[in-house]
Amino acid sequence: MLSPDEYPDVLVTVAHPWANIETTLEYWIEHGPGVRPLVQITAARRISSGEELALAEIPLEYHNSQRARELQRRGLLPAPWGVPGPDS
Repeated sequence: MLSPDEYPDVLVTVAHPWANIETTLEYWIEHGPGVRPLVQITAARRISSGEELALAEIPLEYHNSQRARELQRRGLLPAPWGVPGPDS
């Protein structure tokens, strides 16, 4: 699992309905998916070396996956952008 001091060196790919985008993990953590519930991280790599990172290295609460949102609704996982609604 990445430590927070490693976040500035991580670039994530986020699946978006129009196109995949890349952003820093720090930006994603700060801003999240907005109003799109199914926008989620699909890949990650280190900026400094280009090394691919397993998604398991990123804390699950930031994935915005269906599994993460379900655990957040149940109160079993922190919800950094607020608890997802029942339909998201």
